[in-house]
Amino acid sequence: MGKWELTMDPVQEWGEEVEDGAIYGVTLHREPIQPPPDATESDAAFGFMQYRTLKVRRLKAATLDRLVTELVNPECPDPDYMHIFLSTYRAFTCTNALIELLFQREDMVTNLNNSVCVKSSLPRLIRLWLDEFHEDLRDSPDHQALRLLCVHLRHRLCCRRLVNQADALLRKFQTEDKQICTSAEVSASAVENPATEDNLDGQEVQEIGDVLDFPAQDIAEQLTILDAELFSKVVPFHCLGCIWSQRDKKENQNLVSTVRATIAQFNVVTNCVITSLLCPPATSPPGSPPCHRSSPTYRAKIIEKWISVAQECHQLRNFSSLRAILSALQSNAVYRLKKTWAVISRESMAVFEHLCDTFPDENCVLINREILVEEGNQAADVETYSAPKSPRLSPTCKHMSSSSGEVPYLGTYLTVLTMLDTALTDNVEGGLINFEKRRKEFEILSLIRQLQASCAHYTLQSHPRIISWINSSMSLSDQKR
Repeated sequence: MGKWELTMDPVQEWGEEVEDGAIYGVTLHREPIQPPPDATESDAAFGFMQYRTLKVRRLKAATLDRLVTELVNPECPDPDYMHIFLSTYRAFTCTNALIELLFQREDMVTNLNNSVCVKSSLPRLIRLWLDEFHEDLRDSPDHQALRLLCVHLRHRLCCRRLVNQADALLRKFQTEDKQICTSAEVSASAVENPATEDNLDGQEVQEIGDVLDFPAQDIAEQLTILDAELFSKVVPFHCLGCIWSQRDKKENQNLVSTVRATIAQFNVVTNCVITSLLCPPATSPPGSPPCHRSSPTYRAKIIEKWISVAQECHQLRNFSSLRAILSALQSNAVYRLKKTWAVISRESMAVFEHLCDTFPDENCVLINREILVEEGNQAADVETYSAPKSPRLSPTCKHMSSSSGEVPYLGTYLTVLTMLDTALTDNVEGGLINFEKRRKEFEILSLIRQLQASCAHYTLQSHPRIISWINSSMSLSDQKR
């Protein structure tokens, strides 16, 4: 305890402490001491503030057993430790093994007659797991990990209250599995009965319309509804570099399905843009020549419309469809239409170039902590961690108000997580699990969760005709492109 200058950093790196099976990073935290209630005005007149220094340890690397022990330690000094562990543990162990380790550890410190529940963080951990990380326990069709958890909970006096919650989650998963099976059967039936697809003749395609038939704002709103719904369903741990990088292996065809769904939607939007330019409907408006819809002037109107849609997506902070539209307009198939680009208005070109130039910064960028500190209040909006000079994401969510939503371009986050996975080792000297790596990954995953929560703020009206048009554009692209 002592008097420190006000300009000193309140958090200072002190070093490391090594124990059996664990390495701790140590920081010194400086906290002000509030003056006592009976302090006189003369005591405060000198303008000095007293501080006390606290030694804080964080787990940097450890064996799996030590990581689990810290997880249920009621005196764990790291308030984010549970969230970090549950967000990233799939990188170094599996759900079933973690459940067994947790309850084995609990058995070691519990009375043999199981009549007394010692002080433990296990119930709080399980509640957090069931509330916020329950997708870990989804393993169709049997959901073995969740069943295993239910068995252990029933045999622990201090966890009896969680049994009903776990059972309810199992029933929910089973109901959703049945709905998926029913939906798959309906889709298979539609494929086997192609007559229903042949009904989409030229007249009905014309009734569905094309991009020029709908207001740009309506198209952007419908794309945002679709994107926000899919992004909200993304399971964050699917984005981890060590998980996402395994997606192309034959045995992992069903892996990271929630991320694949967002990519599929991104491709739908890209195809829709290209199709509207290169595969116009077979029918033409009455009185127009057959080549009307392939003329540079007509195609220029379509590009200008998509630029307007992109601008509306920007206003809605839907960076997924915004990126898809920009990518399509910058693709070789569209870029080579020199005569078309030559007749696009200056205003539209200025908007297009501005969106292309500002997109990387507004979606998210990698910057250093020094830049965050220099930017002042922007740095305050992003949680900081103790590792100095680590690359960080500057989230667009710093621009959001409490009533706005945002859909990011997920590809940027996947790239950053893959870079982290490649740059940092999974284990440090002695074979200890590198938990500092998991902290950095958690930093990115927590931004994804924050953006997912923001999607609930969207209140947009659905446009069924636009959905039909998007779907029809996708099928035309497959046939004619």
